[in-house]
Amino acid sequence: MDKQINILIVEDEIFAQKYLFKILQSLGFSNIDEASNAKEALEIVKNKPINLAFMDINIDGAVDGIECSKLLNKEYDLPVIFTTAYGDSRTINEAKEGNIYGYLIKPFEQNDVDAALGVALKMISLHQRFEDKQSVCNDSDAIDLGEGHIYHFSSKTLFWQNNSLNLTKKELDVLDFFCRNINQNLSYDTLKAHVWENRDVSDSTIRDTISRLKRKVPLLQIGNILSFGYILRSSCNN
Repeated sequence: MDKQINILIVEDEIFAQKYLFKILQSLGFSNIDEASNAKEALEIVKNKPINLAFMDINIDGAVDGIECSKLLNKEYDLPVIFTTAYGDSRTINEAKEGNIYGYLIKPFEQNDVDAALGVALKMISLHQRFEDKQSVCNDSDAIDLGEGHIYHFSSKTLFWQNNSLNLTKKELDVLDFFCRNINQNLSYDTLKAHVWENRDVSDSTIRDTISRLKRKVPLLQIGNILSFGYILRSSCNN
């Protein structure tokens, strides 16, 4: 669990606010801000990167916790764990309209907060990984090849789990051509013309080069097309 995230408590009852603050501190979190109403909450989030908010549904003011969470979701896509003394289905259904990552019924204890945080942070992590993957898929300079492999065209570099892999020039030439023609069947003649530049090269030389590439990067989805050539498949939907 990431203890360095920035947490915002939105609670108008001082005792409840300090109670939750102390629980979060005891769980190892130190970057904690507090607000008593929607106006204060919006001002804090405007000026500081907040990763997660604990939002009391019935805060004082013209804007209640549910409406405040909607505003925060619209402007900042901020995940929220709601807190409330009311556990009826109507209240819960209203809360679902916000960016809800958890729900705590008062009175709650430290283990309840710990459990809610564990689920929320897991959801945040999965959401971030999805966003990162989509960003790579939409990045014209990079392509996601699956299993943690990212290829960057400008530098002709293959990364696996953020570490660059050591490939020969010819292996990189083959991989680069594969990536520029992702999910396409490439014949031996096509590879000879574009990777070996029409040199008098045998099919066995091409097979040997691609076999070395597959041994070095075994999780790449390089498929052999019998008596024709090869195809590199990507996990992104292009």
